[in-house]
Amino acid sequence: MPELYIWWIVAFSALITLFYALLIIVFSIGWRMLEKPDLLENKTSDIFISVIVPCRNEEDNIKRLISSLINQTYLHFELILVNDHSLDATRDAVLEAQVDFSTIRLIDARGFGKKNALREGIMESKGDFIVTTDADCVHPERWLEAIAAFQSRHKCDLLILPVRLVGNDSVFFDIQQLEFVSLVASGAGATGARMPILCNGANLAFSKDVWMRHKDDLHEEEQSGDDIFLLEKVKQQKGIIKFLKSEHAFAFAGAADTLGDLFRQRRRWTSKAPAYSDWQLIFTACVIFSISLVELVLFVLSAFDYKYLMLLISIFVVKYVVDSQFLYSVSAFFQLKRVWLNAFLLSIVYPFYIVAVAVSSLLLKSKQWK
Repeated sequence: MPELYIWWIVAFSALITLFYALLIIVFSIGWRMLEKPDLLENKTSDIFISVIVPCRNEEDNIKRLISSLINQTYLHFELILVNDHSLDATRDAVLEAQVDFSTIRLIDARGFGKKNALREGIMESKGDFIVTTDADCVHPERWLEAIAAFQSRHKCDLLILPVRLVGNDSVFFDIQQLEFVSLVASGAGATGARMPILCNGANLAFSKDVWMRHKDDLHEEEQSGDDIFLLEKVKQQKGIIKFLKSEHAFAFAGAADTLGDLFRQRRRWTSKAPAYSDWQLIFTACVIFSISLVELVLFVLSAFDYKYLMLLISIFVVKYVVDSQFLYSVSAFFQLKRVWLNAFLLSIVYPFYIVAVAVSSLLLKSKQWK
């Protein structure tokens, strides 16, 4: 390969690595800038919250979710479970819980899909403030108390809440947890840096009025993705977007059991990317994909010329250092274990993983959520 091509590869690789490092530094600074609220600052709130949970074939999870919600310290709420044509005993489990707890409402979805179930639940809700979560999540007993106290103080249009995974103690789970936390923490850090780009419908809160204004602009052609699309609309309108950095505000979601399950889930998330319009999100995604692609290309070229191997090692070291420093800074909040080791293992597999997910999501678009 001519020397000119080599220098072009070096220059492009260096530029992408610089952009990546600067992004992670911005997220790190943003994370430190986030307010960590004290619940004692605001113990009273009259906000009526509607918790909306779309569910399909969740008989193994729904009772745990309901149990975590009926034990909330904050009582001024309703729980709306929207049954999306479940084929198992999900509906029966909800009906059984309704006997003892009047705050629970069951809605049988008329349409199909998670997005439609969420929409029907919000339309039937009585609260001024909506909180969404997934049927396979559980929450701390002060979850709604933390949300209500923060909302009373900040009057958010959109409130992004933390999520972490629960699963067995294994290398696969640790790496999956670290990769997932990297997304959540990056979204949190970006919000702290006043450039919110990510949120997760498994733990998200927003004003019903805001949602009503934008409900027809949330890409009906996509069967999921209301969370990011709503974030984009609120951001465009200069709405108040915050991240609640509180250990009481977590949603604990089930981890993927197999690599195939994880891959399919990430592919569903990524398949909505062509519909995104926020330039900061698109730029971030392009930088992450580009540095992963660069690492893969250099890995292949290293078989023909050792210069590419040296360049690959340099990029790997820079990326590993900035990633692990950022993940270590959030490790106490997200209760991460063995950050340095797991970050090293994740750094090895991540380029293959992210490129495979990105390419397959564009070629094989998933239309089913359960």
